[in-house]
Amino acid sequence: MRRRTVLLALWLVGNVLVFWAVALTASGYSLEGYLPWESSKVFAYSPVLHSKPGDEPTEVLYMVGRNGELYYYIVWRDEYFSNPLLDRLYRVMRGLIYGTTEDVEVFEINPENGSFYFQTYDHSPVHGKIFPDGSCLWLERGLSVPNCTVNGTHVKLYVVTWNHMLSLLPENGTVRVSPEMRHMTPEDYVALGMVKRTKYSIAGITFGSLTASLVVTVLLNLILFALWKRKLLLRGGRRNVKNRW
Repeated sequence: MRRRTVLLALWLVGNVLVFWAVALTASGYSLEGYLPWESSKVFAYSPVLHSKPGDEPTEVLYMVGRNGELYYYIVWRDEYFSNPLLDRLYRVMRGLIYGTTEDVEVFEINPENGSFYFQTYDHSPVHGKIFPDGSCLWLERGLSVPNCTVNGTHVKLYVVTWNHMLSLLPENGTVRVSPEMRHMTPEDYVALGMVKRTKYSIAGITFGSLTASLVVTVLLNLILFALWKRKLLLRGGRRNVKNRW
């Protein structure tokens, strides 16, 4: 009886692990939301980044929207939480969800009207606008930030939290950094699990990945059932042979 209970528990745990492993893997391989276009304004509007020494971004990957919108994805090697135990658990969770522990934050800007977007404390949105005098308007706060750009187009961004949330306001202890910038390739998009990080993570992707995981789980159980039944038949055959003798 105890052996059956253990086997049942292992079967249930195995099903859960297989289901979610396939779901998380399948959803990360989508190119939904990938933007292949280019723009001559990419380098003219790239953000000027300020980060704390020792926690600098490794690179900036950009994509261009159909109507010329510019998307800059700032990549860090990892996020480091202050509590060592929570930091390890958090890293495992990020690896499972995104397929990598790298952190990615986005800065979006429309060169046509100078409007931009990023996230600050608690992932709250920041919508802003560049003015000809080099200042910016932080719309959510109704705050005018003077001298917030370089050459009137490069918005100054400051890292203000351990998980790399950004701000227009200067942050003590940060220094200007200049990571390499290049176009995001389809391989980058998949490797970073971007479909799970962006607004393009729509229900269709979730439905597709869950469907794939359901199919794999059902097939695996059918195979296990067939093997189990075959084993029972073989046992029955052996017993019949013994009874004849």
